[in-house]
Amino acid sequence: MHLYSGRARTIESVVGVLILLIMIATAVGIYIISRDYNMARFGVSSPQESQGDFTSVGKAETYNNDNLYEKIDGKAPMYQEAGFVKLDTQRFAAKSNSELGFELYIYDMNNAKNAFSVYSRQKRTDATDLNDLGTSAFGYVAGNAICISLGKNYIEMIGSAESNELVDGMKGIAKDLSAKFKPTDKDKIVELGYFPEGTVAGSWKLQIDNAFGFDGLTDAYSATYKIGGKGVSIFFSKRKNADEAKTVAKNYYDFLITNGGKVVTVDSEILKSAGGSVVDFYGAFEIVFPAGVFVGGVHEADNKQAAEKGAEVLIDQLKKVTGEIGG
Repeated sequence: MHLYSGRARTIESVVGVLILLIMIATAVGIYIISRDYNMARFGVSSPQESQGDFTSVGKAETYNNDNLYEKIDGKAPMYQEAGFVKLDTQRFAAKSNSELGFELYIYDMNNAKNAFSVYSRQKRTDATDLNDLGTSAFGYVAGNAICISLGKNYIEMIGSAESNELVDGMKGIAKDLSAKFKPTDKDKIVELGYFPEGTVAGSWKLQIDNAFGFDGLTDAYSATYKIGGKGVSIFFSKRKNADEAKTVAKNYYDFLITNGGKVVTVDSEILKSAGGSVVDFYGAFEIVFPAGVFVGGVHEADNKQAAEKGAEVLIDQLKKVTGEIGG
């Protein structure tokens, strides 16, 4: 009886050790794969190959929600709040000059709206738009960086220096990536077509959560609208129905007043009829109103008259859109 029990315990110990070894081997394999990711699937060469005028340097790396902060410490929460899935990175050096190079970042953001959100929110003021990346693709050059929104992917190429040679090379890779990731009709952000004519191309932004610091305003699209040569930031957010739109508009107004805003007389009859409000928020004018299934308004305008004019144009446009989409 004792002999049998001893053998059983020995067998159980051996099996346990084998299982542990298998688990360790699996974990090591997963780690190796994650640190030597085959970037060729993205149209980018592996470390042993070259990409046009560049050669990849070192191994590709992959980051997820658990370790994203290691790569982009400080910015990780913004990506994660916008639906981040994973990040693949790879360094490249120019064949003609090893001192010139860039690091490629490919963020999988799960869907096109999430990718566009992080792209638009980080767009630099000195950006020059890239207009040859195809339909439903967005990109710009700013200094030593190129940033792109392609379908569910937000992509950055950060150069080692501000060099025309380097930027031209990165532009070529941007085209390769746009062909590889070619967005489809399902990636089209139809809401950008809801803006009235006259908005500044490339000025669009999408804040998925906590728009303008108010957690009750989500999926808020904004763009700069030109009035008398001056830019006015207009915005809208599509809600489930007209009742919800009215509730969110009121809650945003209350949020402004609670945080130090002062009520201002509404001069525009169109804005009055829409049930809109104007608030002086520490020297800048905020406007909010419901328009069918939309909450709309103006954010941080310097001039009250221009702000109300922008609101009028937006009210008219959102009424048309509501009729078109059957809201």
